[in-house]
Amino acid sequence: RVASARLVAAPIAVLTVAGLIAAASGLRSTELGLTFIRALPDDTEVARAADAASEGFTPGILAPTEVDLEQPGIVGRRPELARLESLIERQPNVVAVVGPREQPPPPAPRTMVSSDGSAARYAVVLDEDPLGAPAIDSMRALRERMPTLLRKSGLGQGVRVGFAGETPLADETVESVLEDLKRIGVVALAVNLVLLTFFLRALVAPLYLVASSVLGLAASLGLTTLFFQDLLGQDELTYYVPFAAAVLLVALGSDYNVFVAGRIWEEGRFRRLREAISVATPSAAKAITVAGVALAASFALLAIVPLGSFREF
Repeated sequence: RVASARLVAAPIAVLTVAGLIAAASGLRSTELGLTFIRALPDDTEVARAADAASEGFTPGILAPTEVDLEQPGIVGRRPELARLESLIERQPNVVAVVGPREQPPPPAPRTMVSSDGSAARYAVVLDEDPLGAPAIDSMRALRERMPTLLRKSGLGQGVRVGFAGETPLADETVESVLEDLKRIGVVALAVNLVLLTFFLRALVAPLYLVASSVLGLAASLGLTTLFFQDLLGQDELTYYVPFAAAVLLVALGSDYNVFVAGRIWEEGRFRRLREAISVATPSAAKAITVAGVALAASFALLAIVPLGSFREF
């Protein structure tokens, strides 16, 4: 009853929203990557092999990024191709490059140049896990710099450039997931808003309820980022964890909204709003608290699974 008084409810609401916004601020530094190998337990054969290769060479040796150049007769421009290879080697986070400069003369197999002379390729080894967020950022920076590097090498315009390999594929996967998350998020929120509007027979209250769900979701993902990236020092979160968590949290938040707001609306038919809140909220809060504890315990069991992505989830 005390909390439902406006002089008390207002500062509670302000402090709660401020706390959620502060927790959601971690989203600004969220990085996503495909942590397939690093998510495995350290004692697995794959993880030990990856560690050995990284220590003996560099993490990027697991999957070099391929840079493909296409232009009629480009293979005949060996000095320019060699100059471009040297320029790529000097880019940040690039450890080594293998390209047309290392292509032995015939009859050796043509591995770095095409037989018709219209294409050449470079294998670029980065100093980071090829599927991690730092490697993706380095690959993006190299891709943005390629037009400048082509001009400096003398190859000029008219050269088609393509990037292939695990790192570009990881970049495309992350971007696709983010785009899908935006579209699905908009649709899910719209559906929730429509259903709440019909259920409550109101227009303003559903907007507040949906906004609180979004803020709660953002706070959850922000805290996850702060914990794993800032506290534990990980480079990124597994790319599908925010996607799956968002779908579940929006759905569960809608359930709890219905439980609380529905009870208040029922009591509001016979009482003033403040009295309806005072009567309905305690009884609804008990059920939600039990459900929330049970849900938290269920998800906490995922930490038993020895995979990094499950612990993040």
